[in-house]
Amino acid sequence: MIIIFISITGFAFLISYLFSKRITTELNTFSDFLSHAATSNELLDKTKLNLLEFISLANTTNDMIIKRKQAEDKNISLLQMDKLKDEFLANTSHELRTPLHGIIGLAESLREGVAGELSAIAKTNLTMIVSSGKRLSTLVNDILDFSKLKHKELKLQLKPVSLREIVEILLFLNQPLLGKKPLQLINAIAKDLPAIYADENRLQQILYNLIGNAIKFTDSGKIEFSAKLTQSKWLEITVADTGIGIAEDKLTKIFQSFEQADGSTAREYGGTGLGLAVTEKLVELHGGKIWVKSQIGVGSQFIFTLPVAKSSAKPLQSNTQLAKELFLEEPVNIVAPVQNESSFIILIVDDEPVNIQVLINHLSLQNYTIMQASSGIEACTLIEQGAKPDLVLLDVMMPRMTGYEVAQEIRKRFLVNELPILMLTAKNQISDLITGLEVGANDYLMKPISKNELLARVKTHLELHHLNAAYSRFVPHEFLKFLKRESIVDIQLGDHLEKEMTILFSDIRDFTSLSEKMTPQDNFKFINAYLGQMEPSIAQHHGFIDKYIGDAIMALFPKEADEAVQASIDMLRTLNEYNLTRGRPGRLKFKIGIGIHTGNLMLGTIGGKNRMDGTVISDAVNLASRIEGMTKMYGATLLISEDTYMNLNDISQYAIRTVDRVTVRGKSEPVTVYEVFDGDAPHLVDLKMKTLNDFENGLIHYRQKAFSKAIPCFEQVLCTHPDDKAAQIYLNRCQHWQKVGVPDDWEGVEALDSK
Repeated sequence: MIIIFISITGFAFLISYLFSKRITTELNTFSDFLSHAATSNELLDKTKLNLLEFISLANTTNDMIIKRKQAEDKNISLLQMDKLKDEFLANTSHELRTPLHGIIGLAESLREGVAGELSAIAKTNLTMIVSSGKRLSTLVNDILDFSKLKHKELKLQLKPVSLREIVEILLFLNQPLLGKKPLQLINAIAKDLPAIYADENRLQQILYNLIGNAIKFTDSGKIEFSAKLTQSKWLEITVADTGIGIAEDKLTKIFQSFEQADGSTAREYGGTGLGLAVTEKLVELHGGKIWVKSQIGVGSQFIFTLPVAKSSAKPLQSNTQLAKELFLEEPVNIVAPVQNESSFIILIVDDEPVNIQVLINHLSLQNYTIMQASSGIEACTLIEQGAKPDLVLLDVMMPRMTGYEVAQEIRKRFLVNELPILMLTAKNQISDLITGLEVGANDYLMKPISKNELLARVKTHLELHHLNAAYSRFVPHEFLKFLKRESIVDIQLGDHLEKEMTILFSDIRDFTSLSEKMTPQDNFKFINAYLGQMEPSIAQHHGFIDKYIGDAIMALFPKEADEAVQASIDMLRTLNEYNLTRGRPGRLKFKIGIGIHTGNLMLGTIGGKNRMDGTVISDAVNLASRIEGMTKMYGATLLISEDTYMNLNDISQYAIRTVDRVTVRGKSEPVTVYEVFDGDAPHLVDLKMKTLNDFENGLIHYRQKAFSKAIPCFEQVLCTHPDDKAAQIYLNRCQHWQKVGVPDDWEGVEALDSK
């Protein structure tokens, strides 16, 4: 700033001098012109022109003087503001030290049992208080040191110091900070190296900052200290790591105050950016210099020089003053929350263990069941694996994957009213709040979080979620997603969408006769128990139930036909197990039939002003229902259409056979129908697999009108599996056509008029 001030002042004086010289010249010219005024009108005109120029130059000079004065005032103001800022930082930091020491000291003494023995949970919480206090104390010390270094108020107490011994102590003190990282701390400094001439405490501070930096940015490998003697009698010390490395364009910036290699919301590692700035100043105060070499993905080398002492160092005591006051953070473990019998599950996502513990403490008192994730990636993995919390408390600034990105991923699966997200952040800019809401957050809470505000907002959102969950029982969330509506209140009469889906239709066999033997109350209990068994199989394979029609289920699968087939197989297997629990006197076993078809359909709303309903309008639904009706005729549990068959990714993974080619009521085009029998009882699957070749050969002969060849094939099937209804049907047909003959236009297509 002083250089700028001198430059502006010198420039102003130069301009003033040039203008003054110009003015003098013009005045002389003006005098000459006046002496010849009587003899020349031309000279008079020129004199008038020069007079105007003179006035203009005078005004310009005056403006320059004013601007110079303004620049001087601004420089003085900036210097005063800079001084006030430094004084404020220094004074505030000093004032923070006293309460911080109190917090840390009292928490440590309580943890050690000064007020009596404490539970493990209480000790863990106290450890987190101590660790948080030490983090803040380190920041305060960095600010104080930075201020002293900037104003050259920090004095060194120089003496010969053993570098190897100090490094050994620091490596021991920092060992707990490795946690579970597969990381080695190596002291490769030779024992015969001479002592260095340095301030022992400040040297430890330099080394502590560098090793802390290396541990923070290195997940595996090693951190190695080494040193060598240079020709100029200086000791060159290297701290090398196998960490993430630093980008080339950041190498010169990392030593600047409040500068970090990554300052983004998603930055991997925390910190204020003061540690390396203080380190550089301390090295320079010793007369040395520091620089860094780094390669992304390989690691970094921080190299600095210090002067060699002329005499040997005294033996180092491990309890030096700075070693006592380094305030190393202590590794902390989150206390596992008690899993309450609450109907509400809350997922906490935060990379800071202390923040997670605070939230667990607050929420556990309200008997919520708590899930936790220490990163955005872990949270997304939990969701993908099927976790379904009722509310998410989501930190914004997290490594690798920000809270904004996590919210976007969650919204791909759940609507805003389906799974509420509360963002937790220390960022209080309006733009940050808007960004959070735009990516799908329902609400925002500022850190530090008020307990009462947190609990009140959580309760409100859970009540709304509970209400929306009740709505979803009548209008599925998937239905809203397809119509691109976030809430049931957004739906308008006539909203619709055309899309290819796979339709599953299932029905209980002979339900009418079953229901006649039960009271109305028992009927409802029976149907609800059965539907409750079937519903999870559909949801687990990404389908959703469009409607229940008495004992029938109509489900839609918007993604892949395989999901509908796999859901059906699961339903049949679940039913087999469910029937085992019903095998008691008075509880009859029952069977179901499932039909599946893939095709285009219209999904939308119908009704009137006061009553509307979501429904599917399509011929594909009718065909799925017709195919389900064929299951009883062919003695099959699961039949699929040719369109579904052609959309399967790999038919070899299923036990499947062609059943028939038919025309159903209401359709003129024939449809090929296939039986998938993976869901049958194991002994039936075995029988159908054994007879599969005979059945298919018989079917080929049948379609070729070679009935005499087809009959032995179907008879062989029935010999092995007498209850195979499909084989019996074909045997009867062959015998019939063999007896009466087939029409000329016969193509092996059976016309079905029944449902």
